[in-house]
Amino acid sequence: MQLRQLEYLVALARERHFVRAATACYVSQPSLSAAIRRLEHELGVPIVRRGRRYEGLTPEGEVVLA
Repeated sequence: MQLRQLEYLVALARERHFVRAATACYVSQPSLSAAIRRLEHELGVPIVRRGRRYEGLTPEGEVVLA
């Protein structure tokens, strides 16, 4: 787990939108999404609810965010 991944998660929770979170972090949206997916893989749980767009954090994601 890298600090940058957690920063991306905080930005995503704040912005509630992948593109806006990526912009706030000065990275591309695919880079932010990949970092979040790597974090999920490392933790072994989904932390972001995804549909056609951002749907919020899972309960596990809320714990990680806290």
